[in-house]
Amino acid sequence: MDIDGRRADFEAVALPHLDALYHAALSMTRNAANADDLVQETYLKAWRFWDKFTPGTSCKAWLFRS
Repeated sequence: MDIDGRRADFEAVALPHLDALYHAALSMTRNAANADDLVQETYLKAWRFWDKFTPGTSCKAWLFRS
């Protein structure tokens, strides 16, 4: 898959879970800046290992394990 296809796939599958990840991070850290950092790190790691994600499985669960 080319980079544009990979980006489109990632945006369509992973980004809809941004709010859920942020709320979980905020609940864990009790600090907005730390929650932002945690979510950013999670999405960076998810992007780096996107080729390891199995389509058809729960992306939300996969992100929470990242």
